[in-house]
Amino acid sequence: MKKLALLLFLLISAAARGQYNANNILAIKEIHDGVVCDSCIVTMAGSVSGSPQTVSFLTPNYDNQFLYTDASLTRELSVVDPSKFFVAMARFSLDFYPYGKVLARRGEPIPFMDYKDLQFKATVNGALKKDWTDITSLGRDPDYYIGLATVDFRHDIKDVATKPAEHYHAGKFELRLGDSLRVEFRNKNTLAQAHHFSITRVRSVPDYFNFVEFSGDKNFQEILNTEINKVRTEQGPQASHFQIAAGHSAFLRFSNHEQYYYFGQKPRNTGIEYAIGAPENWQRLGGEEDLKFTQGHSYIYLDRPKPGEAVKIFLRYKHQPESVHEITVDVSPTHAGWIDVALPIVAIIVIALLTIFILKQRHKMQLARLNRKQSEIENQLQLLSGQLNPHFLFNSLNAVQSLIRQNDPEAANQYITEVATFMRTIMDSGRKELVSLAEEISIEEKYIALEQKRKPFVYAVRNQCGNDLGTIDFPPLLLQPIIENSIRHGLAESVGEPALTVTIRCDATDLIVSITDNGIGFDTSVKSRGHGLSLTAKRIALINEKLPAMRIVVETKSSPGNGTTTEIRLLKWLS
Repeated sequence: MKKLALLLFLLISAAARGQYNANNILAIKEIHDGVVCDSCIVTMAGSVSGSPQTVSFLTPNYDNQFLYTDASLTRELSVVDPSKFFVAMARFSLDFYPYGKVLARRGEPIPFMDYKDLQFKATVNGALKKDWTDITSLGRDPDYYIGLATVDFRHDIKDVATKPAEHYHAGKFELRLGDSLRVEFRNKNTLAQAHHFSITRVRSVPDYFNFVEFSGDKNFQEILNTEINKVRTEQGPQASHFQIAAGHSAFLRFSNHEQYYYFGQKPRNTGIEYAIGAPENWQRLGGEEDLKFTQGHSYIYLDRPKPGEAVKIFLRYKHQPESVHEITVDVSPTHAGWIDVALPIVAIIVIALLTIFILKQRHKMQLARLNRKQSEIENQLQLLSGQLNPHFLFNSLNAVQSLIRQNDPEAANQYITEVATFMRTIMDSGRKELVSLAEEISIEEKYIALEQKRKPFVYAVRNQCGNDLGTIDFPPLLLQPIIENSIRHGLAESVGEPALTVTIRCDATDLIVSITDNGIGFDTSVKSRGHGLSLTAKRIALINEKLPAMRIVVETKSSPGNGTTTEIRLLKWLS
């Protein structure tokens, strides 16, 4: 993490007063499928001491992270026999190593803690993970080979001959941030406490780097060849907020040992990951493992970011992805010549806004005129619809009077009831601007049933459209005056087998409704209309004015003695 270490040499504590020996080299290697991988060297993490009051241990891990004696993770492998340790990685093995016994075997005249008399217990945050167990009952680490070298340490470690070192595997542990593993030791005979230590996982982020700003007229390679790139990496966390001038570039420079620990020339640490803009799509700093680093450093390069932009850079260690260090690089806005650029833009915006305002005001006035006109049309339509009701009522009273003259008061009373019900129906429909064609036909059939009480005739409604009439809009009571005219004036008593037919057809986007009777007919050249037909013509004219894209056209064909056909064509009504 914060310091470069090639090998961990076993040093005897000052209390033990041992001397350094070239043969005191430990080598830890990964085991794959039960076979030792000689080239898979692992960082020597742990705490070793020849003191008879402490237990030496190792914490090998695939992330190649050290064990530290302070929470800032800047000091590894103290020889002052601490009891509190700190790590950044989540997973590691715990192996007890009888270092004092190793020294005694070499003839060092020192006392040491004999593991055959010890038991240990492990807890995480107070929860029991391993109950009291004899240390000497433990086996070897199944994932890591721990060996002792017997030659000069200046050789490449992967070529050094080793022999298995005595150790006892306590288990594998996985810690979340803030978790603390506590290991206690006691004499199994007296149960007296012998020693204890804790390992706590703390937050760790890559915050050791140099931030370098340079002019945008120089490329990245030119900057690497100047003195600016020879500045030593700062010792300590850097700021998280930087600012550069518009048009400038910048880079974050990381010392490679901040990212990797080297054994030979191969990086083994999982390294630093970074993302720009958002904490996603993470990239590995420096690329792949075989990348040749530039002058011993790795870089995050910002090539002339946009003026006024706030560039977000996110950093994390791959072995601790849950801890993210966020850096903000503010790019100053461009000031040179901005007035010359801004004034034409502001003028265009002002003119555009003024034009939009004028057009909106004009549109408002036009819309107000249209609304007034539409309101007038709707009032006239309501007035005409209201005039239809008295016209129908007048004709109905004539029918009641006829029944009374026929001395049939019961039939007259029934007829009055049915007329009142029908009047309520047409009054409700008359208030609506449109009803469904199915509703209009239903109203007309009720009217025809009333007329059949006055005179006998047959009628039929034929739907040749194929559409659901409930889905087609239609002006209410538009057919009633025409049907009434056919029944009262066309189907005279002189007509044998009087009949009325209503036919509905669809022609592309046009709706066609035909009303045909086999009555006495009339001369169409004589312009004599009843009151109801006159009101209908006025209604159609107003509807056409209100809906200019959907016109209604009425055509009547008739001749004396040949009946009458009135065709109402509603143009573009189905589009």
